Amino acid sequence: MYNNFEVMHIIIYKSKKFLKDYKKILVSKHLYKEIDRLNKIEGLIIESDNLHVLLNNPLRMVYNIEKKSANLKEYYTARLNGKIRLIIKPCNDYPYIDLKNIIELEFLSIDDTHYGEG
Repeated sequence: MYNNFEVMHIIIYKSKKFLKDYKKILVSKHLYKEIDRLNKIEGLIIESDNLHVLLNNPLRMVYNIEKKSANLKEYYTARLNGKIRLIIKPCNDYPYIDLKNIIELEFLSIDDTHYGEG
């Protein structure tokens, strides 16, 4: 009746800071486009089998899902708009040797700090 293989999808955990930021930054300011975009990013992540598949998906470029550099190199970000970013961290230990084994991600926070402003 059932096949011997199991279809795996990425599991998303949401931190308390993320939920607080979601209410404070997006819901209280009525940013409906950003809430919709966040839901689409979450759907894209859930539909991916692992982090390797997600980072090779062409829709990754639409949502600007990218790996951070320098001292934040263990994090990934997704752009909700020109100023607001979603901070994502894999639940595995850094360094991430095999991206195919990463099937759990955590939404850490929503960052609305714009470093380009004077």
